[in-house]
Formats: sequence, C-alpha cells, structure tokens
Amino acid sequence: MAKGWLRPLPALALLTACPGTFVAPPSRLALVAPQPFSAAVVDGFPDGRPTDPVSAAVFDQINRDRASAGLSPVRWDEKAASLASDYTRAQIQEGTFGHFLLDGVPPYARLSRRGDLGMGTENSAAYIFFGDYVDVPPLKLALDSHRGMLDEAPPNDGHRRAILDPAATHVGVGWSQSGRNFRLAEEFTARLFDWLKVDRFGPDGSAITVKGRALSGMQIAFVSVARQDLPSGLSREAVNSRHTYSYPNPLYALVPAGSGLRAGGLISLRCVTPSVRGRFSFDYIIDEPGLWTFVLYFDRKGESQARPGASFTVWVDEEKGPSVPS
Repeated sequence: MAKGWLRPLPALALLTACPGTFVAPPSRLALVAPQPFSAAVVDGFPDGRPTDPVSAAVFDQINRDRASAGLSPVRWDEKAASLASDYTRAQIQEGTFGHFLLDGVPPYARLSRRGDLGMGTENSAAYIFFGDYVDVPPLKLALDSHRGMLDEAPPNDGHRRAILDPAATHVGVGWSQSGRNFRLAEEFTARLFDWLKVDRFGPDGSAITVKGRALSGMQIAFVSVARQDLPSGLSREAVNSRHTYSYPNPLYALVPAGSGLRAGGLISLRCVTPSVRGRFSFDYIIDEPGLWTFVLYFDRKGESQARPGASFTVWVDEEKGPSVPS
C-alpha cells in the first residue's frame, strides 16, 4: 500500500486536531473500544518466552523456519498470545473456524481491543475429528498445523507469507482443544515503535490523542485512516466460508506538518507533529459512528518506501445515556 503512495504537493493548512470531515456530527458519539477505554491504551515492544509448552514449540519452529529463509527471528507477543488462546476457545464454543467469530469483528480490531497496537496478520488452523474426542496430542496437532501452513504453494500461500514476512517483529501463539475440536492461531505483529499511547481528549467522547516514539533510527512518515460500518452478527455458515481478510481501504492520510507530502487520491491532513528522537503525536476528532482503523507508517532516513509498523482500531457508536468523560 505504501509504494508510490505519497508525492510532494503544495502545503495545506496546519490542523491541530484532524476531523474525518469538516461537518459537525449530528449527535454525540462515544468511544467504546479498545477495552478498557476508561484509561489510555499503551503498548510497547515486548519480548520474552511463552510458558505454555505447545505454544513454545510452535514459536521456536517459527523462528527456525525464518532462520532457514534468512530472516530475523520474531519476538514473543504475550498480548497477542492471550488473544489467540481466547479466540481459539471461542471458535470451538461457536463451531467456527477461520478469521471471524459470530460477532463479525475483524481480526485487526480484535487485536487492538486487547491493547495490542502492532500491525497484525493472523494465521488460523482447525482440526475437527470424527468421534467424540481428539486422540492426537496437541503438540503434534499444533506443529502439523504450522507445517501445513508453511508448505503452502503460491499463489494460495497467505499463511506461509505471514510466517516468512520480513516485516514481522513479533508473534503470539494460542491454541484450544475440546471434544473433537482443535484450533490454533498465530498472531503476527509488526512494530516499528518503542511505545505508543492512545487516549481520549476534549469534551467530545469521540476525540482521540495519539503519542508515541519510533524505534531508534526510524521516524513517523504518515498515518492512514479508514472507516467501516460497525460489525453486525454473522451466521456460522458465513463465518466458515470466509477464508481471507484484509485491512480496510483508507479514506484519509495524516501527514507531518511541513512535510510537503500528500497521499495520491486521498484527502491529506497535516496534523502529525514529529518531534525529537523519533517522538510524534496527533489528535483526531471522529465525527461518524463506525470502526475507525489507523495504520501508522514509518521510514528510515535514506529509505524510499515507508512501512506499516503500528495499527489500532477504535469502535465509535452514538452515545447512550450520560456523556462519556474525557
């Protein structure tokens, strides 16, 4: 998405709080996710080791596979792993498989609801056995599931490309087994930030402020903004027939003030404020209900192409009851 996306254009007026449109919202809006949004959502650059032996075996195999392909290892993402465990458990309870549950929430929104602000890519695998129970050890099922994804051949090799994505910096692995069902999820994330904070601001419950610091040597390039309708429930048949997903197409681009850049074909708003040592900030006033997804792109001095290195989705609905405190 980033290649050829930005080009120099005459400067626009500086905006300190970028709105989605220039029309006042018809009713008060409220942020209801990520959860909990009673306090700021803060994420960093995690590291460590999984404690679950099955997840640890898959994690180690992922890094062996990446090493064989000449790629850097990924670090352990505990938030993503916790999400993967809960997600696979819900899949078994609902009788679903793939990338959605019956609530229709897309994977990237599910990830940021957990407070994980990395740019996500999800791998999902399922075994449904005949009989009343699974008679194969979960370690074997997990490794077989991973091996099956790695053995995919182009062009139908989305799982393999996620495992061997050079941009991935982290992964969380989770699994569940119950009755005759086994599920595995690998949640890859790309992080080009040292820390990132999303919070409310102002009297309107749908305004957000974002602050962060890029990894050493990196800087914020731009932020894409996309909107979708709020998710509605899906039937089990609809969920199980969806084999792929993608991030939504952006409507706006937020660019640094004074950068002389504008996103081709999109409204570009100069409201990102870069600072020293990779720090940056921007405010955004959301003026319509929906799922609003922000993808942050970063670059290194001398690089010709910006890379996605953070993402978060906020769920905005019409306010019910008293105003949401800022």
